Amino acid sequence: MSACGDPKVSPEEGAEATTASRAVVEDAVRSLADVAEGVGLDLRPLSGGWSVCTAEPPSLEYSAGGSAKPPGTTTEAIAALTEALETEGWTVENAGTEPRPYAVLVRDDLRASLGESRRHPGEVDAGVGGPCVDTTNEQDALLGETYDVS
Repeated sequence: MSACGDPKVSPEEGAEATTASRAVVEDAVRSLADVAEGVGLDLRPLSGGWSVCTAEPPSLEYSAGGSAKPPGTTTEAIAALTEALETEGWTVENAGTEPRPYAVLVRDDLRASLGESRRHPGEVDAGVGGPCVDTTNEQDALLGETYDVS
């Protein structure tokens, strides 16, 4: 019998799931950065980290990305990068220009987000997030860690 909030996986399964998810996201964000270079955006250095999807039962999501000052406007850069990512097999889920230019693309269990930086207006933020993976409290140590992806 299990209670509400009990982990769905063992500590070992949680460790394997987080390792696998991180690897997939980091490969995807490196590929995104390579595509971005083709449209004049140097997103490197790239970094990643974990966030909580649900507290009970515990699950985490890994995301990674970078930002860059585009050669033209952020609207032009995001449109060009969106188009380039579509040719790489990503599908646009949502895009627009208000209140700032943005695009959300999906491929498999991954989600790419592009947008004008709220923190640094005039720069483009781009990142990839993976799915929520079931974990245990043993994986809580991953929270707050920042990883160099470059």
